[in-house]
Amino acid sequence: MGQGAAKAKQGGEEAAQRTEKKDEKKAHKSNDADALIAFMKQNYSDKVKHVKSFDEFYHSIYELIQMFCESRGQLQYRIPSKEELKKQYEKAHPWNSGNLTQEQFEKIATGILKVESFTFGRAAVDILVVLFGVPVCALLTKRVVPGLKAISDDIVIPAATSGAVVYLAKSNKL
Repeated sequence: MGQGAAKAKQGGEEAAQRTEKKDEKKAHKSNDADALIAFMKQNYSDKVKHVKSFDEFYHSIYELIQMFCESRGQLQYRIPSKEELKKQYEKAHPWNSGNLTQEQFEKIATGILKVESFTFGRAAVDILVVLFGVPVCALLTKRVVPGLKAISDDIVIPAATSGAVVYLAKSNKL
């Protein structure tokens, strides 16, 4: 009876290991993950090579991910440089003043969050142009082309917007 339990236990461990290997393969098959890893390898000497502490490493990883997202055209917040963040921190929070208060945190946040802190990549601009441009163009075309005035604006605008969304979805931009 002891051997049967040992075999069952061993079979359960093997099944768990197979499941873990499948999960690892699924996680690693992502093209985005592979592209990010390749991007990080390319930019190693610029961002990671001179890192001496975990804090610097942590910040450099965030900068690499930010650069990767910008290169792919995504809308995102641009992480401030370590020097800029330190400057705002020291300005709002003198070293001998204890814990960071909410007011000090808000002062730091307003110091680093600016309009230019947000980047619009190519894909974000494409989405905005298509999503808002197509309905406006459809409405202008309806007004200019003779014979189309009979079609209601209540039909043209939602149809053009739906068409734009379908286009963005089919072209993998959404």
